[in-house]
Amino acid sequence: MNTEDTFNEETAPSENQPEVRPATLELTEDINQNLHSAGKWSQFLAILGFIGTGFMILIGITFSIIMAFIPGTETETFPFPMGLFGLFYILIAGVYFLPVFYLFRFSNSIKKAIALKKQDQLSFAFNNLRAHYKTFGIIMIVFMCLYPIMIIGMVLFGLFSGLGAATEGIPM
Repeated sequence: MNTEDTFNEETAPSENQPEVRPATLELTEDINQNLHSAGKWSQFLAILGFIGTGFMILIGITFSIIMAFIPGTETETFPFPMGLFGLFYILIAGVYFLPVFYLFRFSNSIKKAIALKKQDQLSFAFNNLRAHYKTFGIIMIVFMCLYPIMIIGMVLFGLFSGLGAATEGIPM
C-alpha cells in the first residue's frame, strides 16, 4: 500500500495552519489518456442521445398526425385532443436535447484540450460537463416531484371512474 497518498493526521492542516494548495493541478499522461477516453465515450453517448432525440421528435410528429385522422378520438372521449400527446413527446425531446448537447460539447472540448494542451479549452470542457450534470439533476428533481402527483392523480382518476361507473350501473 502506498503510504504517501493516504491521509495522515500529522500532515493534515490544523486549525492554526492554513491549508497549502498547489497553484495548478498536474495532468499526468495517465490522466490525459483517461480524459481522452472519456471524451470518446461521451461523444458516442451524445450521438446516441441526438439519434434518440430525433426519434422522439419523429414519433411525436407521427403520433400527432395519426391521432388527428383517427375517428373516435374527439374531445367527447378525452378532455383534450389526443394529438397533444405527440406535442408533449416533442417537448420532452426538447428538454432531453439540452443535456445531450452539453455532453457533446464536453466531448469535443476535452479531446481538443488534451490534443492541443490548452487550459481554456479544458476549462470550457469541464464547464459543459458541469452544465450536463446540473441539467440532468434538475430534470431528475422535477420528475421526482411529478411522480407522486401523477400517482395520486391516477389513483383519484381510477377511484372516481369506478365510482361513476358503479353509480350509473355501467358494467366495467
